[in-house]
Amino acid sequence: MSLYDRKDFKSIDWLTIILVFGLVAFGLVALASVLATPFDGTEQSFADVFEKLNLEYVQRQCINFLVGLAAMIVVILFDYTIFKPFALWTYIANVGLLALLFILGEVRGGAQGWFVFESIERAIQPAELCKVTLIIMLAKVMSQAMDRDGRLLKLKDIALAVGLTLIPFLLIVLQPDYGTAFVLLVILMVMLFGARIRWFYIPIAAVLAAIILPLAYFYIFTENQQLRIQTFLNPSLDPEGAGYHVAKSKVAIGSGQLLGKGFFSESTLAQLKYVPERHTDFIFSGIVEGVGFVGGTILIVVFFVLMFRWLYIAFKARDNFGMLLALGVTAMLAAHVFENIGMTIGLMPVTGIPLPFISYGGSNMLTNMIGAGIVINVYMRRPVKRKRRRDRVSNHGKTITL
Repeated sequence: MSLYDRKDFKSIDWLTIILVFGLVAFGLVALASVLATPFDGTEQSFADVFEKLNLEYVQRQCINFLVGLAAMIVVILFDYTIFKPFALWTYIANVGLLALLFILGEVRGGAQGWFVFESIERAIQPAELCKVTLIIMLAKVMSQAMDRDGRLLKLKDIALAVGLTLIPFLLIVLQPDYGTAFVLLVILMVMLFGARIRWFYIPIAAVLAAIILPLAYFYIFTENQQLRIQTFLNPSLDPEGAGYHVAKSKVAIGSGQLLGKGFFSESTLAQLKYVPERHTDFIFSGIVEGVGFVGGTILIVVFFVLMFRWLYIAFKARDNFGMLLALGVTAMLAAHVFENIGMTIGLMPVTGIPLPFISYGGSNMLTNMIGAGIVINVYMRRPVKRKRRRDRVSNHGKTITL
């Protein structure tokens, strides 16, 4: 089988491309709106409006998108089976980078998770890229077991998958970056289900979790980590910290009401810096303030359409490896959307996790674009049903194929 075939590009998934590009474009508009100098209603022309726009982050996000687009194109060029030989090496390299962070990494937002390059004013977050390397590694391990046994049956295969996840998980927790660590667990669980793990392992895992989590809370978590959990259950316990962020976010979302104030409108709460981290973790608050409940609902529906599209692609894949790749990327997207939107409305703890394709951030944009490229790759190489060919005999006795 050739690793590159031009015919594959006739089967490219245009729906994914349209949805991804649409989300990125919408995110750029949202960034320009929430970061603008507050409008006061005196703007009479486009020049007046443009003068108040802060386009620094918009320009940076455009560069982030172009880098991600280049990576996505590279990913879709070759058959996804080419990932298998490099899966272990990329995984090891990524784990090495996570460990190196504790020596050379820089603290941002309370987590030591970035390599910062001052000369080019850029930073790389290995934990983001680890999501993709882990998906590929788990897909390789699980698909080999499925190809051999029909499903994920043996305890040693399950233990291997769990172990491969726990290594980066623990390194990311130590930063600490609980949002990304949560995403890794979601990826593992969804891919285990996709590999058709035996059902009796599920109650065993539930019992272990019920034992381990309380012990971890009392004997492993720091006071600050315990406070985050307590604040999620009762935001009034930390009104100046995580509770403050959620309270401000809810006010901004509520101020948008049904139809929103509109982007680039007069003195929005986001523009007044009322909403914390309004261009990254809490961008959904500024978006709903601008487009209202209706617009926010439409955005969530678009994400769900993209998720279900990727689920469809996963189950149309030609082999177990492709199915698990697409399923892992879908799990990554779903975890980000659920956690980010959930924390802005108080349904999830504040963990500092971005909204895919919309929040500002280079590493996250790169990871999501690579993920989209993987799913497109799987779709392009799916089994294509051929139209049935039938023969008829002409008056002269010659057979004509239709």
